[in-house]
Amino acid sequence: MADDELQAQLASLGARLQSLEDLEAIKELHRRFTKAVADRDFGTLSGFFTEDAVIDMRRHGETVGTEAIKQHFDGMEAQPLIGAGYVLSSPVIDVTGDAASGEWTWHRFTAPGSWEEGRYRCAYRRTEDGWRFTRLHFRVVLPDPDDSSADEASS
Repeated sequence: MADDELQAQLASLGARLQSLEDLEAIKELHRRFTKAVADRDFGTLSGFFTEDAVIDMRRHGETVGTEAIKQHFDGMEAQPLIGAGYVLSSPVIDVTGDAASGEWTWHRFTAPGSWEEGRYRCAYRRTEDGWRFTRLHFRVVLPDPDDSSADEASS
């Protein structure tokens, strides 16, 4: 094998490895975020976002910037929700360089027989500290969907 061919193969393998590592890092970011929500560790949640991030969660409207995001999650702490279990699944993630987008399915189980299914649509950016959310859009879709007009307006 010629040196040029070997260098091309190594470059291709390096790019594939980087892509796999990026996908796993983004999955880990979202899993840690969901675990922090489940653990009601709201004080850590703003650290998952870039300074210019936007969240749009259910009926709360858009919240911009980490300080406003911190205040949003601080407000959730006062809402009682005991014994909820969360399942995050079905990630579809596209990475292009230092940016990525992803869609996830979310389930929350509370009292016996009580559940909700939701969808995350996210954008991510690679930072000096690793991957972070730049946009997090969330809506419950089942059994009682959030207002679809609000969902369509934020797309």
